Amino acid sequence: MTKSPSQQAEDADALFAQPLHQFLTYRLSRVQAKLNTQAQRILSQAADISLIQWRIIALIGSSGESHAGELTRRAALDKGLFSRNLKTLIKRGLVSSREDDADHRISILSLTEGGHALYQKVLPIMRARQSALRSTMSKSELDTLYRALDKLEIAAERDDLDI
Repeated sequence: MTKSPSQQAEDADALFAQPLHQFLTYRLSRVQAKLNTQAQRILSQAADISLIQWRIIALIGSSGESHAGELTRRAALDKGLFSRNLKTLIKRGLVSSREDDADHRISILSLTEGGHALYQKVLPIMRARQSALRSTMSKSELDTLYRALDKLEIAAERDDLDI
């Protein structure tokens, strides 16, 4: 049911009467920032790489040879940020890049021997972190969280939210 303009205004007033720390997006942003800081500290100590670099390595490591464009989409990263970090990984000898034989506009990425060794070293550490994070919640809480995140992700892709 569509709300009248006055009902929408009342809803907006009620929302903005809430303190900022009660805004869903604010809370999610704070949690994400804290988790990213934690992950960055772990990755810096374990392998002297950034979180973005780890995500690129992990995506390639888990899927083998990959198209750069596809990895950018899967990682949900800004193309410029992805490109800068990829160049760093290539310079460090952790990732190799070659042109696709069928389409020279496409870069095929793969882990080098050093990149694969780093992936094998860091993956258990990051899995242990995931287990530690999950252990702070019950199975029921995790199931609820994942369902809620799925719903929020779908809502975030919509252009027609009832605003």
